[in-house]
Amino acid sequence: MLFHKLLSASFFAAFLLSLVSTVTYAAGPVPLASHRAVYDLSLKELIQSTGISDVRGRIVMEMENGCEGYILNQRMLIELISDDGGAIVSDFHISTFENKSGDTMRFTMSSAINGKTVEKSSGIASKEGEEGVVRFSDEEGKELKLPKGVLFPTAHTLKILQSAREGKNLVSAKVFDGNGQEGLQDSLTIIGKRNSATKNLPDDGKMQDMKHWPVRLTFFDLTKQQNEPDYEVALEMFENGVASDLILKYQDFSLNGELVKLEFLKKGECK
Repeated sequence: MLFHKLLSASFFAAFLLSLVSTVTYAAGPVPLASHRAVYDLSLKELIQSTGISDVRGRIVMEMENGCEGYILNQRMLIELISDDGGAIVSDFHISTFENKSGDTMRFTMSSAINGKTVEKSSGIASKEGEEGVVRFSDEEGKELKLPKGVLFPTAHTLKILQSAREGKNLVSAKVFDGNGQEGLQDSLTIIGKRNSATKNLPDDGKMQDMKHWPVRLTFFDLTKQQNEPDYEVALEMFENGVASDLILKYQDFSLNGELVKLEFLKKGECK
């Protein structure tokens, strides 16, 4: 179960970096960038003893702000080293397409342990009125009902960014992120004070003095009554959609995620 939770917490795929092209604030439209980012993961803390001595990995994320929607591809590779020196490698990949109106999302997800596929899922999630439904293409007739007010990743990110610009510090939302049957979760986001100080980023100075906010997200399983979250993600969120300074906190350990490569992608003209 540890490995499954680890993989599903790759949320940050589905939430954070599936971003809208333009968000209208009081100060005017803020364009968010299509980009490819690479994060190196290293062990921050062993929270409790589970026979693990080290954890390392990498996240490669590509977000494309297209004319008709937002395309996200993310791969997360994690290597867990046991106390006796053995290693287990988990490989998680998720791809999503969300339309501009935020009412339909297509998704494909797969996860593997030591090269063997342990889970695959694909389908379409749609908002129908105030509620929604997920129809899984690889499980004939299988559906997942979505509750009233549920958000897809782009709408969730938009709500967080709008709240940040307005000086609000809390966002509560139910989110379906495309991670199969377990993709529906409750979330609470805490937004810190805006910061415009220059950060050391691999961006050739393109983001110098850009506004950003410290953000912490906690995620809970909707099927359980629990006070402790399944996992937490902390990061610096920039107004162009780039994230840095990741901290991924699971029940047994936490990871640092350092942004080591950042490439901005050219966007084609839309008719």
